[in-house]
Amino acid sequence: MNTNSEEKFVVPAATLTEQPEGYELKVYVPGIAKEDAELHMEGHTLTLKTHAKHQNPAGFKLVASEYAYANYAMSADLPEMADAQTLTAKLADGILLVNVSKRKETQARRITIG
Repeated sequence: MNTNSEEKFVVPAATLTEQPEGYELKVYVPGIAKEDAELHMEGHTLTLKTHAKHQNPAGFKLVASEYAYANYAMSADLPEMADAQTLTAKLADGILLVNVSKRKETQARRITIG
């Protein structure tokens, strides 16, 4: 019997992509509801921590499962050009989608020559 009360965390799969206006971070956290996820931003470091709460429907007994419910934790350093004040996050279908704009002074723009 495991008497260790220390929580175990798994680093989730994630991708960070750059678009002309900003950045998109996709984090794959299957089985996690939005109320079970914590997202924090400090400086340019984004930190995610989740707590899995798997419950079988009433009257059902789990016989076998190939799916492991996990607690996830990760930190991601966003580029210096990211404007942390514009960060938005949405969790749906096991994917946390974080969008953050680039600071205005770093966005590419066309300069008119006079």
